[in-house]
Amino acid sequence: MLTINQTELLPIVIEGQTFVANAEGMWNLNETHRELGLPDTKAPSQWRNAVADELRASANLQIIDKVGTLATEAGTIAYAMWVSTDFYLMVVHAFVAMRNSAIRDAKTKDALLAANMPKATTLDLKARGAGLTWTEACRVAGIQHPALALKYLHACKRFVRAVDNFGTPDGPVRPPKKAFDLGHFVVVSSDFGNREGWRVKPGGLDWLVCNTETINTGVADGNRRKAQAKKAAQASRVDRWGRVTKEAI
Repeated sequence: MLTINQTELLPIVIEGQTFVANAEGMWNLNETHRELGLPDTKAPSQWRNAVADELRASANLQIIDKVGTLATEAGTIAYAMWVSTDFYLMVVHAFVAMRNSAIRDAKTKDALLAANMPKATTLDLKARGAGLTWTEACRVAGIQHPALALKYLHACKRFVRAVDNFGTPDGPVRPPKKAFDLGHFVVVSSDFGNREGWRVKPGGLDWLVCNTETINTGVADGNRRKAQAKKAAQASRVDRWGRVTKEAI
């Protein structure tokens, strides 16, 4: 069964300490505060600036009773920038490096950057921004037939059809609602060269990469079955002397 695995998220390195997400793709900021030996003034509960307010409003920061403050990847990176000058400057330098197409050199020169930043390409940056079209994402992931891959994912009930205004599922094929809620895919207007009406974000791209072999195999098996069925149908219309039967005329 294909699932979007949140545990595939990259770890976040702060002040030489490595922090990983839980099964739900969230980091415990209280654990981060404790492991870094930070003062009480840098506790998650004391983070009350405009950035923290916006992250709470967008559910990137969540306060859970008897657990503490949990954060998404974006929330955790923002918290790290608040508590660590080194991390803050690392993010600034990474942005500057990407602006100047020098991410590879920046990785070599900065070990902290190398621990937190995967290889950046134009498509990677686009995925983190507006998102990739399905065809672009398939090209990056190594999926051989994007259109057939969509049909396969719908046939095996991993993707669904969009529902129209009358509740009828006869729209274009798309990921399930949960995948959009997780931020792995984003809805966009089809007016922007995006006929599917949605795009692939980094989480969705990671999911595709993890399932490329399964998808390519499923598409290949489907093509093989169609070819066999076509061959069988043609054979049924020919008699033992190789003549086309009357039924086929």
